[in-house]
Amino acid sequence: MSENANADTNSKEHAKAPDNATEKQPDMGNILAHIKNLEVTKQDLEKALKEATERNQKLSQKTREGMQSALDTLMKKWMDAVETKDDRVKHDFKGGLEKLVSQSAEDNGVWQMMVAASSLHARQLHDLDEMQKENTMLKQRVDGIYATPESRTAGGKRPAEEQLDRQSVEESQGPTIWDDFAASVGRF
Repeated sequence: MSENANADTNSKEHAKAPDNATEKQPDMGNILAHIKNLEVTKQDLEKALKEATERNQKLSQKTREGMQSALDTLMKKWMDAVETKDDRVKHDFKGGLEKLVSQSAEDNGVWQMMVAASSLHARQLHDLDEMQKENTMLKQRVDGIYATPESRTAGGKRPAEEQLDRQSVEESQGPTIWDDFAASVGRF
């Protein structure tokens, strides 16, 4: 009986084994559908990433072109105006700025300070030029318009026929202004 009992339990286990195997295995259709959805989502995300990267590169290229333009015009004038003992320093500095343009963004603090410094230099040069023009114009007016006594009289004003001096002014017979002042101060 023990052999029969063992055989019965073995046969029962074999009979139960296929039922347990199907219970443990999930539905393959659901798994495949989920994998397909994940792949579609992945493809959509990769496509969106590629489009965003291309758009960013186009914007970055425009930004870099603007930065390069500023380097070639505004900052070049400033760098040329700065005096250094060795021209290699200027060359190395310009190389560093070109590297900054190619590898950085417009919001970089070093770039912003360089733009501000070169812009300040350009504004100061403009102001200096304007002051020099104004100074030249004023000199011409003083030397031209007001150079002679005749040119300094405007309209119908005529110059005095003779130049008076202190002796030609007569003293008045009454009290002078200073006597009046002394008298008024003395009353207080």
